[in-house]
Amino acid sequence: MPSVVSVGLIGCGAIAAEHAASLRSLDGVSVRAYADVDETRATTFLHRYGGSYATGDASVLFADDALEAVYVCTHADSHAALGIAAARAGKHVLMEKPLALTLEECDRMVEEVDRTGILFMTGFKLRFYPSVERVRAFISRPTLVIAQMTDTRWPDEFWGNDLRKGGGNVLSQGCHTVDLVCHLMGSDAEQISAASANLTHPALAIVDTLAATLHFPGKRLASIVQADGGPAPLVSKFSFQVFDGVRSAHLHNRLRSTVLFDGARREELYDDEELGIARENLEFITSIREQRAPSCGVRDGRRAMRILLGALRSAEQGAAVQLPDSLPGGQG
Repeated sequence: MPSVVSVGLIGCGAIAAEHAASLRSLDGVSVRAYADVDETRATTFLHRYGGSYATGDASVLFADDALEAVYVCTHADSHAALGIAAARAGKHVLMEKPLALTLEECDRMVEEVDRTGILFMTGFKLRFYPSVERVRAFISRPTLVIAQMTDTRWPDEFWGNDLRKGGGNVLSQGCHTVDLVCHLMGSDAEQISAASANLTHPALAIVDTLAATLHFPGKRLASIVQADGGPAPLVSKFSFQVFDGVRSAHLHNRLRSTVLFDGARREELYDDEELGIARENLEFITSIREQRAPSCGVRDGRRAMRILLGALRSAEQGAAVQLPDSLPGGQG
């Protein structure tokens, strides 16, 4: 492997800016190129973060032999095409969530990643918070997880509320919730029953509120609520409670605060900053250096969307939905 891992960013918005800043802090990483359909945005990133060039055409990055990896930070409707093109060009990929808004597109990416053998990481940054690692070490096999991700109401005109580009809060952000629940549980869900509604965006054809129960192996359960119906000032946007029958843990304050209770003694821990993006980037770059699969792969991205789409199907049908793993090679 070369001493410097050279990467390019596709899509130059807010999340790409977080990645660019994080990558600059890592030794042995060079952000070489930026692409955006609005080339002026790519040029702004080039001037702000440094590099070799900016372009309005992502295919320029795929043809650049000096680039080893690309970050796909675009709207969800372009993810499949970009991910497949990157894989065919032999570029490793970190793709922002959601992987795609349809299972068919997710499947196409899984197939291409398997065929080409590139390294592919789904950007589920919540997994990489130190608080999450603490809770997983404290409770290795939860019997119950209660997860809540509630946000300030997204404006109707926000791209994330576009049915094709973002799918609304439930699909765009809910994949974070579902992935972290499965990560805390240490397994895939087997069944889901759900209720959903459009409570705060009557002018839009989206689902903005979801309440669901997930069934895990060993009769273990998780409850999730996903919505942008208003902030939750007491616990913050993220609240994950974890139980094993004796011990309990609570992740809140945007996952910077952790409360651990062993049945007799309570311990509170606090992180001064959110480290998910930084540690996520370190994992991706390290996986390239070591030529191993990242700990959060393409099948994890597919699994989150399979569960969310299953939840919406359950809500429509008014019945529980089974969640079989239909792909070989692990969870998905």
